[in-house]
Amino acid sequence: MTHPPASSKTVLDVAIVGGGVSGLYSAWRLLTSPPPEQPRTVSLFECSERVGGRLLSVTPPGMPEARIELGGMRFTTGQPLVMSLVPYLKLATETFPVAQDQNLAYLRGHRLRTADLNDPDKIPYVLTPAERGGLKDGFTAMAAENFLQKVMDQPHVDLKTVPWEKLARTGQYEGHHLRDLPMRYVFNRSVSHEAFQFAEDTSGYDSIFYTWNAADGFPWNLADYGATIEYKRLVQGYESLPLTLRGKFEEAGGQLHLNHRLIGFDHVEHEGVGKVIEMHFDRDGHPETVYARQLILAMPRRSLELLAQTGAVLGPDQHEVHRLIKSVTPIPLFKLALCYRERWWETLGITQGQSVTDLPIRQCYYWPVGDETKAGAILIYNDGLDLDYWCDLIAHPAKFQNQTLSGDVPWPEQAWMQHPAPELMVQEAHRQLLEIHGIEDHPDLQPCAAAFRDWGEDPFGGGANFWPQHVESYDVARRILQPVHNVPVFICGEAYSHGQGWVEGALETAEAMLQTHFGLGPPAYLPGPQSSKA
Repeated sequence: MTHPPASSKTVLDVAIVGGGVSGLYSAWRLLTSPPPEQPRTVSLFECSERVGGRLLSVTPPGMPEARIELGGMRFTTGQPLVMSLVPYLKLATETFPVAQDQNLAYLRGHRLRTADLNDPDKIPYVLTPAERGGLKDGFTAMAAENFLQKVMDQPHVDLKTVPWEKLARTGQYEGHHLRDLPMRYVFNRSVSHEAFQFAEDTSGYDSIFYTWNAADGFPWNLADYGATIEYKRLVQGYESLPLTLRGKFEEAGGQLHLNHRLIGFDHVEHEGVGKVIEMHFDRDGHPETVYARQLILAMPRRSLELLAQTGAVLGPDQHEVHRLIKSVTPIPLFKLALCYRERWWETLGITQGQSVTDLPIRQCYYWPVGDETKAGAILIYNDGLDLDYWCDLIAHPAKFQNQTLSGDVPWPEQAWMQHPAPELMVQEAHRQLLEIHGIEDHPDLQPCAAAFRDWGEDPFGGGANFWPQHVESYDVARRILQPVHNVPVFICGEAYSHGQGWVEGALETAEAMLQTHFGLGPPAYLPGPQSSKA
């Protein structure tokens, strides 16, 4: 339930702004694991009418078992925080398939199966002899090994034991710090251009190679190299994680205030209390003032930039704070889901996982919808410079008209209806899907429903945030937790983590903040001696 407005006479112990994973997680942890001597009153403020941030699970018409992810969609078995938290909260999981031998790779006009990508004689790229033998391990690993041999002055490098944090601080390549070099530049100097192009075309992504610096980009992309890593998803949708955290937070006495947009804040004297944080909110068009002893901004870069740039933290004289905030690059990203009355891709032997292409659509996932329907859904995921192709289609005013399946009654899934897809974009994505699969269009193949979410829109500014050139990321990640040392304002979230683009990153920064600045021990859900039973 949503609580009434907070009284301006009340001084909260902690106010949290941002109802995404890091905000809800911090709120839950503060109320369920406080130091014994310090009980807390905690309120969370969210600008929209929902919690979940960039986790958004929706159900299309005629597929009641489907939870299609218009936001974050998966995690890996190599991510310790989310892998421990999910079973602790009793959330059901299942395998999230990606590369499947029978799926497609449509590259340079050649229609290959995923299994063909390991055969140098089948792929339409001209590789060196060494690269032809290195297809199985991948060219990102090959490029990393080749450039690390120079950085570490070693003839052989074990990618599983590379001291990435040390290299991020002091490592140099041909006389330049790794943090000052684009990952794309180092990649291209470590393998042939054809190998780089193959890696980029088959990745399904654009921003990975264009945004990161070499110190942070390679370890992020190699996080699962040499280990047994699987992808997982939540059966009831990834949004069930923040919804569960919300329930736990409110059960513990926390108050949630939706439709509260933070305008600005400052560190002020409050009568009879001393120094507190004064926050100014817009609540459905009405001003509201809230006071708290401590403030957590669980917000990405763009959301922070939309606040009034005034006060003890964000004022124009706080040059170092603004430098920290601008130290990451927001990545534009959209999700587009197309639904069909029949799963026509199954005639090609494709049932699940990912297909990739160098067409502007770049990658698609055959989404699980349950066993009680012949209908199906394909999720399209696009980011970075690839969005240039789609921008004018996204801006086109005509919206795709959703339909129910033949014989179905109208469906009550309001979340799906709140994310209409542009008509021209749907038709162009459909055309490219058929080209990838080598199927002629037919009226019976037309999509019957579609949903779209552009995460580049405010207040998010992007679907993820990456470390660019000239940034000492480990220093920024530590310092931004409390950007002004004598002001009790804290920042957490995926943006300034080393798990950028993942829920793991949101949990990582929240934990660092809670343990460093709020005195909490490690959470009870972590196994082994590092856990705390507080």
